[in-house]
Amino acid sequence: MSDTTISYRATLAVPKAKGVLALGVLSRLPAGIVPFVVLISFTQHYGIGIAGLASGAMLLAIAVPGPARARWCTAHGPGGVVLMALACVVLFAVGASVTGYRFWQVPLVITAAAGALFPPLTPSLRAIWSRLMPDKQHLQSIHALDSIVEELTFVATPLLGTAAMALADSRWVTGTGAFLLLPAALGLAAVLRALPTAEDDAAESGDEAEVTVRRRSLIRTRDGQGITVPVIALGLCGGGLNVIIPAATEDYANVISSGYAFAAFSLGGAVGGLLYGRRKWTASLRRRYAIATAALAIGALLLAALASSPLTIVAVFCVGLPMTPIFVIAYLLVDERIDTTRHAEANAWLGSGYNLGSGAGSMLGGQLLALTGPRLVAITLAAIAGLATLIAHRLPNKPSPDTDSEAAGVPPEAGKLSSDAP
Repeated sequence: MSDTTISYRATLAVPKAKGVLALGVLSRLPAGIVPFVVLISFTQHYGIGIAGLASGAMLLAIAVPGPARARWCTAHGPGGVVLMALACVVLFAVGASVTGYRFWQVPLVITAAAGALFPPLTPSLRAIWSRLMPDKQHLQSIHALDSIVEELTFVATPLLGTAAMALADSRWVTGTGAFLLLPAALGLAAVLRALPTAEDDAAESGDEAEVTVRRRSLIRTRDGQGITVPVIALGLCGGGLNVIIPAATEDYANVISSGYAFAAFSLGGAVGGLLYGRRKWTASLRRRYAIATAALAIGALLLAALASSPLTIVAVFCVGLPMTPIFVIAYLLVDERIDTTRHAEANAWLGSGYNLGSGAGSMLGGQLLALTGPRLVAITLAAIAGLATLIAHRLPNKPSPDTDSEAAGVPPEAGKLSSDAP
């Protein structure tokens, strides 16, 4: 590691950087407000049981087809993003208008359908950074800043939703929150139209075989798995903390005070991101990724050792420290190893992987905790993070052609990655 070379101020001075960062905040407001308000709205009208079903169905609908939505929007250009946002807003408005009807299945299905069309604004914005930043150090800094801003945005959105519902019916707040998708999508479309078109060498060469292969899922490749699995492990740890923290807090304090530990997790992520983002590192991205994921495993082991004591909050802070660096390195690996035309899809895999891991961590962690207690849950999470460390370490030192691509008769190109293979 060398001394600091580029300040965050210098990165923000890059043309269009501040505007795109602000657009990122706008695009994340509906992503934070709508799921929260939908949960509260269904709770008010149908009870917590049905609200849990509705919230889970909507979040799964957002997460599972996320990469496919990003791929579709990439293929159809800026107009596709705006069209998807418009359809999503209409469905959320219809779902909100029928919430409170006797048959709760109707608003649940409509709301889930709206989630399935949630436009990939954040993955698309993440893909823009590699086309705006002049070098890798600026790119690292802006990804760190963007991740910290994202963290703070999602801290603020429940507060905004709560304040809005104090003034208006929750159904109106759902529709209003969803409406924010439109200006965010229009802003993204304007930025995309102002940028040079991402080059697609395979399409330009007219090699139809390669184009066909590249439409396959990124997650089926060694590079795609190596980049995504550590983020899934991070999601599992984050979801596990949702049940570990309240259970551990009950042993030494009132469960209400568990909010301090949750804040410590987010604070750890922000501190880790600030420390990592403005440094110039000599180690390869692959090695940094393995080290950051290993730090996650160490944090989980520390949590197992300190669970059920007032020092739990310190351990939770340590679990959060590698959170933002893991995301930043993952985004940099996407830029290094994934074809430019597939960056939005790859970033969507990261978001969906984290969200699915978080949901699974909460559900499975809750079941395991009921049987064993928080310590064994934390040890299990540490083992998962350790396995993810090995997978990250297995990433090729440099982008390399996948054997399936070669078998398909697609000649590897310099700088192309195995993610272009099935």
